[in-house]
Amino acid sequence: MTSTALHVGQELSLAQLQSGQFDERYVLSSRVRTGRSIRGLGLPPACTRAERREVERVVVDALAGLKGDLAGRYYSLTQMTDKEQQQLIDDHFLFDKPVSPLLTCAGMARDWPDARGIWHNNEKTFLIWINEEDHTRVISMEKGGNMKRVFERFCKGLKEVERLIQERGWEFMWNESLGYVLTCPSNLGTGLRAGVHVKLPLLSKDPRFNKILDNLRLQKRGTGGVDTAAVGGTFDISNLDRLGQSEVHLVQTVVDGVNYLVECEKRLEKGQDIKVPAPIKQFK
Repeated sequence: MTSTALHVGQELSLAQLQSGQFDERYVLSSRVRTGRSIRGLGLPPACTRAERREVERVVVDALAGLKGDLAGRYYSLTQMTDKEQQQLIDDHFLFDKPVSPLLTCAGMARDWPDARGIWHNNEKTFLIWINEEDHTRVISMEKGGNMKRVFERFCKGLKEVERLIQERGWEFMWNESLGYVLTCPSNLGTGLRAGVHVKLPLLSKDPRFNKILDNLRLQKRGTGGVDTAAVGGTFDISNLDRLGQSEVHLVQTVVDGVNYLVECEKRLEKGQDIKVPAPIKQFK
C-alpha cells in the first residue's frame, strides 16, 4: 500500500514564534537541533569509508563559507587530544564516544574516529556535528532561557548551510511524505528537537509528571543525553514529535509546554495544587 500522506512544508520563521523567553531561575540552557543527510551518499549504518570521507569533505568545504556571527572552524576528531575531546563532551558541545548500542550495533562506529568531527562558530553557539549518527547535526544553543534567540540563529544558520551546500552542487535528502531523511526513523520529518535543561525537583517527584509530559507532547531525558538519568531534578525536556508538523510549531510546543512545567513547579513551591492539562493534538 502506498501512503498519500504528506509531511508539512518547512517553516523556519521566527515571526510566528510567540514568546520564547523562559524564567532563567529554572531554565539553565536552550537548544534547537536537526539533522541533514547529503543526497547520493550512503547513510552511516551502510556507507563506505570513502562516502564518509566525502561527506566530511563536502560539508567542511561548504561551512568555510559561513560569515559574520556564524564564522568558525572545523575540528577533526583525528587531530584532537583525548583531553580536548572529553572537554567538548563534558561541555555538551560534542557527541559522545561510540559507547551507545545505537552506534556500535548498527555499524555506525566503523573506522572511528575517521572522518568525524565538529564545526562551531567562534562563540560556540552554532555547531555542526559531522558523521556521528547522521551525516550532519545542525545545532544552535546557549546558556539561559532565550529560546527565541536560539531559534533565530538556528533558522539563519540552517538556511545558510543549505545554500552553501547547494552552491557546490549537492542537496539534502528530502521527500514529500517523509520530509528530511535521517538515519533514525524517529527523526524523519523535521529532524528537529528543541530542548531545555530545566530544574523541576518538586514536579519530577509528582506522580502526575509523566502524564503531564505526555499530554504536552514532550519527552524527558537526563542532561547527559538519551541514555542518562536526571541529576538533582534537572531534566532535558524536548518535543516528542518530529514528523507531520513544522519547525516553528514544534518549537512553540516546547515553549508553551516548558512554561507550563515551570508554572507547576512554582505552584508546588507554594504548596498549591497543579492540574494535568488536556492532551494537545499531535497533528494540525
